[in-house]
Amino acid sequence: MIKSFEKQGSFYDSDYVCDQLIPQESFYRKFKEVVWPLIKDEDFEEMYCIDNGRPPISPSLLAMATILQFHKNLSDREMERACMYDIEIKYALGLRLDERPFDHSSLGDFRKRLLENSKEKEIFDRILSHLIKQGLIEKNEIQRIDATHVIADIAVPTMVQLVKKSIFEILKPLKGRYKEAYKRIASEIDIQEYTRVTVNSEGPGRPDPEKKKRKLVEVVNDARAILRHTRAIGDRDIRKKKDMLRRILQENIEKDEDGEVKEKSHKEKPKDMLVSPIDPDARCGRKSATKKFIGYKANVTETVESRFITNIVAMPGNRHDGRTAVETVTEQKKVGLIPSKVIGDTAYGEGLIRKELKEHGSEMVAPLCVVRNPRTAAVFPKSMFNYDE
Repeated sequence: MIKSFEKQGSFYDSDYVCDQLIPQESFYRKFKEVVWPLIKDEDFEEMYCIDNGRPPISPSLLAMATILQFHKNLSDREMERACMYDIEIKYALGLRLDERPFDHSSLGDFRKRLLENSKEKEIFDRILSHLIKQGLIEKNEIQRIDATHVIADIAVPTMVQLVKKSIFEILKPLKGRYKEAYKRIASEIDIQEYTRVTVNSEGPGRPDPEKKKRKLVEVVNDARAILRHTRAIGDRDIRKKKDMLRRILQENIEKDEDGEVKEKSHKEKPKDMLVSPIDPDARCGRKSATKKFIGYKANVTETVESRFITNIVAMPGNRHDGRTAVETVTEQKKVGLIPSKVIGDTAYGEGLIRKELKEHGSEMVAPLCVVRNPRTAAVFPKSMFNYDE
């Protein structure tokens, strides 16, 4: 249940105690003066039940704390501590000096609510609209676009670890909800292989290639036993995790001529293969021939003159930079921005991108993309023409 949060005055209010400590040019003072008035609890009403349940922590407080957390590059636990002891943070959020506003888990829960309710850009768009209203961004101002990579916060597992982690993710809810099925599985496999302590282990010592092969056969057989014993379970969460395990086996495992389980060669694996059951949306990507990563890409647009970021659109790391270019530009229309020109590199020079942005009212300024693929099959590169000055 969401309700309005009225604050009572106190001798411990940071507004009074710290006002003389925070410089006029401080980021945290500017944040309090400019950003705070833009964010209200009412903006997040649809994320909560209006008339039932316990009152939540103020969502506007969590929203502002999330912004400051990113600004200071803090983990959830570090942000919880900063809200307890950091004077600048307390001042920016309007907290009392003796106040502990929330547990670190509340930040993760709030981010999850934002995603589930399609509110992840609520604050971004609100601040952007304020910048436009103040005349700091022109509605047709020229923008530039580029993609950057985002490293996933995961350890890259070996093949054995990948299968074991997927099994572990199924066993966790199974143990509490379906004890009979869990007991049947425990009688058939070595359940101690799949605890929080052992799930990343491939056995004692440094395994040789033959030992790794035997271990892979063992964990794949365990995986198949789990899929067999949980066939009748219709639990949505467990079914989703079973689908993930099946996909991992299908993408990475095959049988050799003797019918033995083995890992597929890199060339035989699909390009869009799942790399982690912890972060199933992360993908293997590259920014150049030598710069590889596991995670995501983000297309970012920025005004050329005023240097404000106007949009960010994420995508899996294996996608082409230009794949979400049109979406990144056209999404800005809801806040009133239609850039007259968008400047990008060759990745944004495809004919379809130019055509769709032209229809939107924006001209794409980028070198011609000459990479041969189904989207650019009819492109005529400059090399086909002789230029007589």
